[in-house]
Amino acid sequence: MRMGIRVVISLLALGMWAVPAHAAGAEGAGDGSRVVARVNQVDLTYEDFKVRLQLLEQDRGPVPPERHAEILRALVREEILYQAAVAQHLDDEAAVKQRAEVARRQVIVEELLRRKVEAATQVSDDEARKAYEENKTLFSAETVGVSHIMLKSESDAEAVQAELKAGKAFEEVAKEKSQDQGSAEKGGNLGTVGRGQTEPEFEAAAFALKEGEVSGIVKTQYGYHILKGGPHATTVQPFEDVKDKLREMLAKQKQRGALMTTMRDLEQQATTQLFEDRLR
Repeated sequence: MRMGIRVVISLLALGMWAVPAHAAGAEGAGDGSRVVARVNQVDLTYEDFKVRLQLLEQDRGPVPPERHAEILRALVREEILYQAAVAQHLDDEAAVKQRAEVARRQVIVEELLRRKVEAATQVSDDEARKAYEENKTLFSAETVGVSHIMLKSESDAEAVQAELKAGKAFEEVAKEKSQDQGSAEKGGNLGTVGRGQTEPEFEAAAFALKEGEVSGIVKTQYGYHILKGGPHATTVQPFEDVKDKLREMLAKQKQRGALMTTMRDLEQQATTQLFEDRLR
């Protein structure tokens, strides 16, 4: 079945069918047996289309109605290819039968695991809330206020540093000397920055400063900086903002657990013998 889906997707990508999109318009939506296409006197029903649509959506997510005609045309192309293969008796070849049997077994196993996993992966709001309270650091962001004076050369930075040590106000020097025109107008104030938002050297210096403290000379790819520290803060995303992400994370954890438990239980119930020496 999954091989069939891959064929359909490949054919969709070719985009070489000439039938206009409105040709697949469904009539009598409640009748699964109604014929929606015919290939060499073989009828394809709405139920055939519906099964293929559901399988495709399992792999790729919801398919909008305006794309349904494309899926039908791909299904028709697949039927043409299938009929051609059967006409050449490919379905009677031993190698093809073996591959078909492998695919059949895989589909059945996947369905068993899907049912086991679905039954065990429901995540309640209470579970999500508990995980949120236990892992708040995952949803926390550290920030710091920072101002800077940016200079072109180290000698310029050293001269500015001397002015600051002599008592000249940081904001005044920033307005006069900083090469960062955007922040210079505001006395060097860059506002609040978070982790990962600036150059590593700049970030390390900014977060190391206490509020009101002035740094030494910090070099980045943009030039030479002298920083002034602002207030430090840690903000936590509200539960409602991360609830869906948490539920998804917990569902995946439960899926892994359910798969491992299912396999362990079935292995314990089964009688197995391995003859690895016979592989050589």
